[in-house]
Amino acid sequence: MFNGIEKNNLYLSTSEASRNKTIKKELDKDAFLQLLVTQLKYQDPTSPLDNKELIAQMSQLSTTEQIMNMSKSFQGMVDSQVSLQKMQASSLIGKSAVVEANTVQLTQGVSENFTYNLEKDSVISIEIQNADGKTVYSENLGTVKKGVSTYLWNGRDNSGTNMPDGEYEVKLYSYENGKKTEVGGLRGGKVEAVQFIDKEFYVLIDGKRYPVKSIKEISNIA
Repeated sequence: MFNGIEKNNLYLSTSEASRNKTIKKELDKDAFLQLLVTQLKYQDPTSPLDNKELIAQMSQLSTTEQIMNMSKSFQGMVDSQVSLQKMQASSLIGKSAVVEANTVQLTQGVSENFTYNLEKDSVISIEIQNADGKTVYSENLGTVKKGVSTYLWNGRDNSGTNMPDGEYEVKLYSYENGKKTEVGGLRGGKVEAVQFIDKEFYVLIDGKRYPVKSIKEISNIA
C-alpha cells in the first residue's frame, strides 16, 4: 500500500529527480550564493551572522565570480591565439623550408644523402641505427671543415652485409676537448601542406611530416 500515492507516479517522480540531480565537483558562484542564502535563512536568531563575516563571504563570492570570468576570457584568448597560429602556419605552404632531420631512407640498397652544417672545423663520427635503435654502422669521419657537408651511407653494416630497405636514424657527433656533442641533420624542400595534429603544427615536405619547431630556415625560393 502506498497511502494514496500511485506506484507509477512515485516511480516517475523518483526517476525525474534522479535525472535532474547533477553532482558538481567544483563550487560555482550559484552554489556559493545558495549556501549563503541557506545560511542566512537558518541562522540562530539569538546569534545572527556577524556583519564582518557576512562581508567576508560576499567578498569571497565576488572574487569567485571574477576568477570564473577571467578564466572564460583567458580561454577565449587562447582559442583566438590558436586560430591566429593556424593562419600563420598555413602561410608556409608553397615556400621552401630547411628542417632538422636525422633520418635517411634506404631504397633498393641506395641511401639518401645526409646533410649537416658545422659552425667550425670539427672531428666527426657517425652512427646509423635501425628501427629498433640498434647501431648497424659506425664510422669516424675525421676532421670536417665548417659549413654544409654531405654524407652518403653505403647501405651496409660494419661487416659489409647489405641492410634491408627502410628508414634509418643517423647520429652525428662532434668532438672538442673531450666533449661529445650531437649535430643535427638538415633537409630542404617545398612545404606541400600544413597539418594540425593533437594541438601540434607540422609541415609536409616530400611526403614526410616534420614539426614546425624543427624548421631552421624559410624562403620564397621555389
